[in-house]
Amino acid sequence: MGVAVFIVLLLGASFWVSKKGQEADEAVAHTVHNERLISIVQSQLQDAEIGQRGYLLTGDPFYLEPYDKAVSAISASVESLATGVSDNRRQDGNVAVLRSLTTQKLSELRQTIEHRRAGDEGAAIAMLRNGQGKVLMDGVRDVLERMRREEESLMTLRANQARRAGFVLEMMVIGLAMLTALMGVIAVRATLRRARSAEASRDELLQHLDRKLLAIMAADIVGYSRMMEGDEAQTLARLKDVRDRIDPIIANHSGSIVTTAGDSVLVAFASALSAIDCAVEIQGTMAADNADLPEEQHLMFRIGINVGDVIVQDGDIFGDTVNVAARLEPMADPGGICISRAVRDHIRKQRHLVFDDLGFLKVKNIAHPVSAFRVRFDPAA
Repeated sequence: MGVAVFIVLLLGASFWVSKKGQEADEAVAHTVHNERLISIVQSQLQDAEIGQRGYLLTGDPFYLEPYDKAVSAISASVESLATGVSDNRRQDGNVAVLRSLTTQKLSELRQTIEHRRAGDEGAAIAMLRNGQGKVLMDGVRDVLERMRREEESLMTLRANQARRAGFVLEMMVIGLAMLTALMGVIAVRATLRRARSAEASRDELLQHLDRKLLAIMAADIVGYSRMMEGDEAQTLARLKDVRDRIDPIIANHSGSIVTTAGDSVLVAFASALSAIDCAVEIQGTMAADNADLPEEQHLMFRIGINVGDVIVQDGDIFGDTVNVAARLEPMADPGGICISRAVRDHIRKQRHLVFDDLGFLKVKNIAHPVSAFRVRFDPAA
């Protein structure tokens, strides 16, 4: 629960930091834009002043062209700058001063030009020499420089805020990593405790189980479901006859029937030799019974045999040995026998049997491939 809350907080912080970073980028672009507007205002006033000076000195209207262009644009430029810096309340005073100085400067320029046009060159020169125009222009430069520094200061402040936000996020990420690692350690330790407890329980259980080395035979009738669909009563009657024939064979070879389920039977033997002899006899008996019947009425077993360590509990058997035997059974041919390498190694000296190596087979629900052999025998022997 704590980790989930922390992750939610981290996501919120990430969004906040991302927003701050975006704001910092926008602040830089905004400052660059405002500095450009400041330069435009200053350049336009300078152009107006240059045009005024040229006209006053020469009387040639040609020099009024930059003046006229600047005068027509300066008011709009000042208002654009005022809008650009409106997000910074500290610029309000500078904007007011700039508007006042610009108005006064334009008035001073206009008056001198009007005197010159009227032929009163002396009055125009006198206005130039009194220094008022220079004072106004210096004032404009000063206020524009203050505005430029204020914009840069604001940009620096926002950039520092973004850096601090990034540092906070970095610390939160480190904290999350440490918390996750801690939770991982706690989870691993809890898992190990549960595993040790389960292992102890398993060991205690195994102490009360009977383990034996047994040969397991799994047998199943081929096509039983199809035969039941065709004639259920006759199939059940045939199955009873078959069981009446094979159960004594199993008993004669000292086999113990562990489970039966419809057409299948699971049998345990004390030795692999007993299991294979029983399987061969069962298949021979079935072949003889089928000899006088139409093919569609044949009942044939597939048989799989494995040998190994088996857990015996309450009359039932468990373990990989049992599972492998059950998986070998479908690998056998109808009327045939399929065995594991362990069984083959136990009975390989039986000269009446031939073994065809099937290689390593991947069988269902068994992690490792199983080395299997097909048993060839004479059913009539």
